[in-house]
Amino acid sequence: MAHMPLTMLRIDLKSGSIPRDYEDSYLELTRLLTEAAGIEHSLMKTYLFGLFSVKKKYHKLRGDITRYSFKEHSPGGRRGGAVLQEKDTILAVALEEMQHLGLVNRFLSALGAAPNFIPHVFPYSSDVYPFDLELRSLDRYAAATYLWIEAEECALSLSPKCQGRSEPKAFIREVFKTLSAGSEKFRSTYAGFKRAGKIPNHVGSIYHAIIAAAQQTAATPPAFLPSNFPWGEWLQKMNWIVEQGEIAHYRMFRGVFSGEAFGSDEIWTLRPGNPSYPSHHFKALSAYTCRPNTIPNEKARRLAWLSNLHYWLILTLLDEAYRSSDLRSRYKAIDNMTLALWQLGERLAQKYSVGLPFDQFGPQYMVGRTAATGIRIIRSLVLEAQRWADKLAEDGLLPPGYNREIFEFTLDGLQPGPDDSDPTRSPEP
Repeated sequence: MAHMPLTMLRIDLKSGSIPRDYEDSYLELTRLLTEAAGIEHSLMKTYLFGLFSVKKKYHKLRGDITRYSFKEHSPGGRRGGAVLQEKDTILAVALEEMQHLGLVNRFLSALGAAPNFIPHVFPYSSDVYPFDLELRSLDRYAAATYLWIEAEECALSLSPKCQGRSEPKAFIREVFKTLSAGSEKFRSTYAGFKRAGKIPNHVGSIYHAIIAAAQQTAATPPAFLPSNFPWGEWLQKMNWIVEQGEIAHYRMFRGVFSGEAFGSDEIWTLRPGNPSYPSHHFKALSAYTCRPNTIPNEKARRLAWLSNLHYWLILTLLDEAYRSSDLRSRYKAIDNMTLALWQLGERLAQKYSVGLPFDQFGPQYMVGRTAATGIRIIRSLVLEAQRWADKLAEDGLLPPGYNREIFEFTLDGLQPGPDDSDPTRSPEP
């Protein structure tokens, strides 16, 4: 059974803004951060799925993790997030969404709230965007959705309020035409905003709401937060997320939409069967057995299942890291992304024309009742992935760049601490 998204952001159709639900500013702040985490997770998966559909001919636009030497940072965490510094590729944007997901969860943890690594179910319907988010191969419609998501509130608006801050009208109309052709929801939702003269939301909208809620919480903070809580630093980080999306990410996807990033403004006039068309067509399929959309090729399904195991390890390790404030688990999550998931995604795309499935592990990624049992379960998940990789290696199915030392790196130092619970204790009547 599919798990429903944790929350679904709404917009106030009268004002065109994200409405406030709690009078208590702390509760409102943690609600917004939890929802932002879900959106960042969704965007990361959306961009990665589109990225792997890009043909080898355009590999410079796609980006490449493998040019980094991750052994240097894995055991001791010396390199950390150096991979996240690459610019002007779809990979860079996807990994920066991973950074944003981490920052939002660090803020939640600092506030004493639980981190959120629960993904949304695709297609994800939310009134934040006037279309559904979905796992989709890169085409011009997908590029238009990416562009809209990252846009500053006036960039793609024809409202008189945005005069002097928006794109040329011809460009905006081309974006609207592309979105309207691909989404009935866009046609109906945006028409309502246009009639009302309102400016609809983009991903920056939720961060503006977060900043406002944080400022209100800082003015009258709850007693359980320390008196020296660094509100200014967190506000600066949230502003940084907004600026990175509205400037760098928007610029990146503008080039993809216009064709400039491919070196041709005629690229999207080609038919998908043309060798110069930018991408392969992938369906969103599952690596679970016996589902209506299970990957039909068994070799591809087995590789995709291993990709699921690494994806779930990334999320369980990140959840553990932000609950315990132990950055080592964060580095282990990066290892699983760079040394394993990337290679599997490329193999599935180039050999089998299959996208990463990004199946859900369960309703949450805090996998243990206590921190110690959580570590034990994560270790079991590492060993499960190792057994699966060994079988794939025996059958000659692992991609050449897949680094089987990932299991040693992940297990190193991943030991449960003292636990006052007794798993053998009989349940109370």
